Amino acid sequence: MGLLQRLFGRKSADYTASREVSEWQPSPNCSTVARLGDVYGTEAAVRTVTDFISSNIASLPFKAYRRKANGDREEASGSMLSRLLTHPSDVPGVTRYALFRSLLLDDLLCDRSLALITYGHDGNLSIRRVAPRNFSVDSNSNDETVGVTVTMDGHTTHLGLPSSAVMLSTGYATNGTASPIPDTIMPLLDESRAMSEYRRNVAKNGGRIPMYAYRPKEMSPWNPDDYDDFVQYMRNYTRGGGLEGGIPTLYDGMELRTIDAFKPVDMADIDARREIAVEVANAYRISPENLGIRTGTKSNIAEYKEQLWSVELMPYIVKFEQTLNATLPAVCNEPNLYVEANVDAKLRGSLDTQYQALSTATGRAFMTTNEARRLINRPAVEGGDELVTPLNVLTGNQPSPQDGGRTQAAQQPNTTTSKGTEQ
Repeated sequence: MGLLQRLFGRKSADYTASREVSEWQPSPNCSTVARLGDVYGTEAAVRTVTDFISSNIASLPFKAYRRKANGDREEASGSMLSRLLTHPSDVPGVTRYALFRSLLLDDLLCDRSLALITYGHDGNLSIRRVAPRNFSVDSNSNDETVGVTVTMDGHTTHLGLPSSAVMLSTGYATNGTASPIPDTIMPLLDESRAMSEYRRNVAKNGGRIPMYAYRPKEMSPWNPDDYDDFVQYMRNYTRGGGLEGGIPTLYDGMELRTIDAFKPVDMADIDARREIAVEVANAYRISPENLGIRTGTKSNIAEYKEQLWSVELMPYIVKFEQTLNATLPAVCNEPNLYVEANVDAKLRGSLDTQYQALSTATGRAFMTTNEARRLINRPAVEGGDELVTPLNVLTGNQPSPQDGGRTQAAQQPNTTTSKGTEQ
């Protein structure tokens, strides 16, 4: 029994040039992959940016479409590809959103992702993600991928490429080694980690108040008991002493003097964190305003949103779409279909804006009475399944229901003079 049968418990899809490997040697970038996984768990800026990208794209509707002979397209709702997109995983707890988000995070953090197309427990096709730590990419001297070596649960298999059931995404590589973004910004992250540790030590060990108790040398010397009592008295004003925040009473002749010393606030640590987060966002080509790192204004927030979906996230969406289309239609035996993410669902704006735009574009009502009642959980009414077209739209030659007769009035000849008399 091969590795894939051991992994999935059922027959696998057709894996081209698959052979067992007796011993698997870790690839040179295994340590790098492990470190990149730690970056996601420890670096707040990297996690914020990659979670933002992956969760937004994974939440998009991914649908299967069929291109018709006349160039139009229709949704292939009953196809095997559509079913696979709706329920791509049979692993308990792994939804379509969770699977796609994980694959996107693999790409964002490690610049590569791998999924195997196999048969699930119900006999239907299923997509099984392989964690980056469990596979290595085999390349030739021209940095062209020729295979992958997969190791899971102590079993190792080499999969030759191309393969109809291997969904692989790789980024730019030099000398056979990927160059993920976290690797590029690692010096900045190391600096951030060192600064964070330094701030933590300053906050822990620094003085709580910038002052000290001054005792003139002319005063009589302390006897040991008085000195010990005074030290214990002052400790009551420190953390856990019971008198924190109060003002101590000093002996006659003593006074509290302030010192112009270094304070934690002088480090401007909030600004430093923000600048590092901005650099990480720029590395992933996402506007800091869309992440909330910098505050936008009401006048430009809509433009930032449009830029997010039409410019910033689009390269990631296109790459993921092409990865899906390179494998899924063929393995479903439906090569005439293709997968596309419905980006328009994120750009529709508010409900009233959508409805007004649709009504203007169609020039008439676009929703039946019963469709509207269904939106507010009201029962259907008799005759409510027909579109109602206003008479003024049908016979009034108006370009839109929102026109209100303005265009028609503007087209009427002016039959009065400025004094109100007819010509």
